Amino acid sequence: MEMSGLMSVLLVTSAALLFIANGQSNYDMLREVDKKHVDMAIRYANKNSEFQKNKKEHLNFFQLLGQPEINGREFNINLLLKATECTKASSDSEHKHHPECHFKSRRPYINCVVCSKDFHDSTDPYIDCVLQKDVKKQDDIRHNKCSPLQHGGYSILALRDKEDLQTGCLGCF
Repeated sequence: MEMSGLMSVLLVTSAALLFIANGQSNYDMLREVDKKHVDMAIRYANKNSEFQKNKKEHLNFFQLLGQPEINGREFNINLLLKATECTKASSDSEHKHHPECHFKSRRPYINCVVCSKDFHDSTDPYIDCVLQKDVKKQDDIRHNKCSPLQHGGYSILALRDKEDLQTGCLGCF
């Protein structure tokens, strides 16, 4: 009986350690384009960490939420960060994913979104990070900033009749 209790504790501890280390291996499996945007979120969250209890803890990539969307010139990536045992770096260039840092337990997840409506202008995307429990409050803002653009097409307002064409005035076609 005593041996099976010890085995149960060992099994639970092993599973917990595997779960904690999971985010570290997930980062290595990301595509380079996704790593670029994840690193942007890590930099942003570590510089703007007003939502953290202990502002000296480094935030690291934990996992992606859903699949990153890259369509033509647009991208949208949603991810979770979590506080680690590592101390936050002092310079911007050091705010990146550190695989050697272990996640702290009992710390809230930080939900980040990185998106741009112009993939080629991904140097200045929209980045937003909030506590996971506060995501609902940001839904409207995130939707407005990250929803795909309407790319042309016909609408009833864009249609013109040939008889409506005028000549001789500014702005007329």
